[in-house]
Amino acid sequence: MDNYRRWLIIITVIVFTAGWLGMSLAVKLTEEELQSKLLLRTVTAATMISHDRIARLTAMAADSGSSDYEYLQEQLIATRALNTDCRFVYLLKRIDNRMVFLVDSEPVTSEDYVPPGYEYKQASDELYQIFSDGQAFIEGPLSDEWGIWVSGIAAVRDPADGRVIAALGMDIAARDWQAAIATTRLTVMGVTLAVLFMIYALFYALHTLARAATRVYQVEKQAKEAVEAVSQAKSQFLAYLSHEIRTPVSGILGVCELLETTLLDKCQRDYVSTITYSARSLLTVLNEVLDFSKIEANKMTVDNIDFAFCPLVEGVAAMLQATAHNKGLELSVTIDQSIPQLVGGDPTRLRQVLLNLVGNAIKFTEMGKVEIAAICLRQNSSTVQVKISVTDTGIGLDSTEIEKLFQPFAQADGANARKYMGSGLGLSISGRLIKLMGGEIGVISSKGEGSSFWCSIPLAVINSASESVVNEPVINAQPIDDVPAWLTQPVTLAKEAGTVLIVEDNPVIQQVVVSQLGHLGLTADVAGNGQEAVQKALKTGYKLIFMDCGLPLLDGMAATRLIRDKEAAIGGHTPIIALSGKSMPDEQQQCLAAGMDDCLVKPVSLQDIKQMVERWLPQEATDSIDKTVLRELKQLADSGQSDLDIFIDAYLEELPVLTDKLRQAMLACNSAQVSMVAHSLRSMSGTIGAKRLSELFSSLEQIAIRDSCDNHAEARRLMSKIDIECKQVGLALKNAARLV
Repeated sequence: MDNYRRWLIIITVIVFTAGWLGMSLAVKLTEEELQSKLLLRTVTAATMISHDRIARLTAMAADSGSSDYEYLQEQLIATRALNTDCRFVYLLKRIDNRMVFLVDSEPVTSEDYVPPGYEYKQASDELYQIFSDGQAFIEGPLSDEWGIWVSGIAAVRDPADGRVIAALGMDIAARDWQAAIATTRLTVMGVTLAVLFMIYALFYALHTLARAATRVYQVEKQAKEAVEAVSQAKSQFLAYLSHEIRTPVSGILGVCELLETTLLDKCQRDYVSTITYSARSLLTVLNEVLDFSKIEANKMTVDNIDFAFCPLVEGVAAMLQATAHNKGLELSVTIDQSIPQLVGGDPTRLRQVLLNLVGNAIKFTEMGKVEIAAICLRQNSSTVQVKISVTDTGIGLDSTEIEKLFQPFAQADGANARKYMGSGLGLSISGRLIKLMGGEIGVISSKGEGSSFWCSIPLAVINSASESVVNEPVINAQPIDDVPAWLTQPVTLAKEAGTVLIVEDNPVIQQVVVSQLGHLGLTADVAGNGQEAVQKALKTGYKLIFMDCGLPLLDGMAATRLIRDKEAAIGGHTPIIALSGKSMPDEQQQCLAAGMDDCLVKPVSLQDIKQMVERWLPQEATDSIDKTVLRELKQLADSGQSDLDIFIDAYLEELPVLTDKLRQAMLACNSAQVSMVAHSLRSMSGTIGAKRLSELFSSLEQIAIRDSCDNHAEARRLMSKIDIECKQVGLALKNAARLV
């Protein structure tokens, strides 16, 4: 007990220390990201300021009302409109040892308006220094007469001699900045507490296991009856462990449901869906383990209550009809009319067995039909013997597979079965439940010719029943042929072919690898089995393929051999990386012998994927990118300002917002707005190195300046080119960034 507590204290200290360090790092990274985004926006805004008009201002009250002053003020107002979280935008100028306001975005009538020549007495040393070295920086949070702010300061240069002639400032409220940091702290603290809770649960389970093992060891010394006690203790522990794990899993599902009610972007919603899917899958396995442990511990009981037989069977079919129709299968139900309407038994357990049998039949049937049939074998005044069979046209079973089918943790062999593997307990639990209800269960099957699972159970004949039983509604009982259109119409997504092909039958792993590649700036297509992988690989010129070794219909090694054979005939070689579930050297050698180029062992981390991409994916040309600009940004990043990817991500985040605003201005035939937004996009794209996009936006700006809607056809053609380039610029920037 003392060791147990000592270890708990040690691990608690370690977890909290790691959580504190992680929180400090996360806060630092959050601050750096916020600074980088604000810095990029400030630098971008500074490049748009008209330097020649600044040169004509005197930084005195006489500037107010002049054409140059009003033009610069309109530029600042437009900049603030494009940056919705920005409160103040202004231009400062250094005169001798004084820092004075040059132009303010606030209207003259505003209480916060600052006239030209007004001295900014809170100016920092860095603000004075920017007129010497031109280095953009972030200040804050700072408190002044207008409130508490975080400011981005960037130099406005004279392009003729590079001299800094003014400093542009953008202020955002410090509360937004501090809220983001507080959210990061709370998130890391929450994760730390969740990890600690899971460790406590694991330690408690291990401690319980140790105590159970001690009791078993003591009982084992006594007599032959101790063997039965050991088995019972094991099952009790399994049931207890299942309950313990269900608690955090239920918490995960609850939090996911709460997250789904909040404002999430598409990527975050996909992540939440993946967590929910995984948690529900785990919960299904836990339920099966719990049922199995109850049966093993002789604690599973069956009820004997009155229920309507026909609606129960039809309700099972109704619940699974969507799955069947989505696979193109015919699902039918036939019930012997001689079976009494009301019977006595355990409807919950009978429904559980039928859902398992019908669900398996649909899973293992690719084409054809699934038939549910219930017949009356014999009947007397008190009991009716009912046989329910589920017949499919699926893959079928051979004699070896049938022998072990109803054993716990047993699954059919072969690549076809792998696609639908679960815990291996479904049929075992169904068999035990049928026996508890006093019946029998079996199967008739031939390999490749389908299967017929059947169960025969005795049910009590009910001559009269309460009104609640007779009128009880049947859940999901709708006509099987009356299927809504949305259940049968496939969902199609418009998507360009990706650079990488992921061959994996598990949908969670598919999404994880797709997301990992997305973080590397790569697009990916997905194939769910070996046959689909071969077809896609030969039809589309992928640069890289990640191939799972065990796949349905055609395993990964066989699929690789087919691809290599075709490549030998037509030329070319696509790198194929094996995704192996085992770390055994012999399997890795088999992958290489099949024609694969490299091997990754699951679980696969983002770093593993990155190394394989860098090793095997050929670098593509990036003619649309100015690498000189990227090198300068990288130097800025290396100086400690931020990370190059943050600049790129900030640009890619702003790009669709501004292009949508540009499109709306074109639809409204607002030439002035088109010119202003196109100018902003041109400068922003040029600043990040997207030279082709910058040129396209420049052309569109010139059309708008020439005015007008008379050139709408040419503008539409340019906008079409812009849309295409916008889809490609993210990947091009990421690839170019890896080269500089």
